[in-house]
Amino acid sequence: MPRKKREIIPLSPIELNDLWAEAALPSLPPSTMEEVLEREDLPKHLGHFLQWFNQSSPKTSEEMYCFILYDIENNKVRRMVSKYLEKQGCIRVQKSVFFARITHKMHKQILGILRKAQGCYENEDSIMVLPVGEEMLHKLSCIGKNFELDLMTAPKHTIIF
Repeated sequence: MPRKKREIIPLSPIELNDLWAEAALPSLPPSTMEEVLEREDLPKHLGHFLQWFNQSSPKTSEEMYCFILYDIENNKVRRMVSKYLEKQGCIRVQKSVFFARITHKMHKQILGILRKAQGCYENEDSIMVLPVGEEMLHKLSCIGKNFELDLMTAPKHTIIF
């Protein structure tokens, strides 16, 4: 008989900091942690991560984050690739950069389709698929126009009218 899945309750940044302190890991003193959270001039990218910690559900072991980047000369092929990625649930970050929260199976499927598309014609185009761990997302710095990381990492929801 399978075990029941344990319900994971999201913790606030203060609770996470307390758990780190209990585990003898580097943590901030409680007064400092409260000061950091109350600051109005907190950099935007840190604010997004704090929201992400509080709101997004933990990803399952089946899911992964990845960036898909391409440099495709042919307009028609470039448009087809971008439409395919959007259809698969990838989120456009820049004109030729997409971000995805996908399963390993979907990752292999996307890689296969992109390889086939790239091999269909003679070209010098490049397509890169870069898997990214959560720890690397936390180190992400954005210069210029900021993008909503919490929207990208949050689980997908369906609304039916």
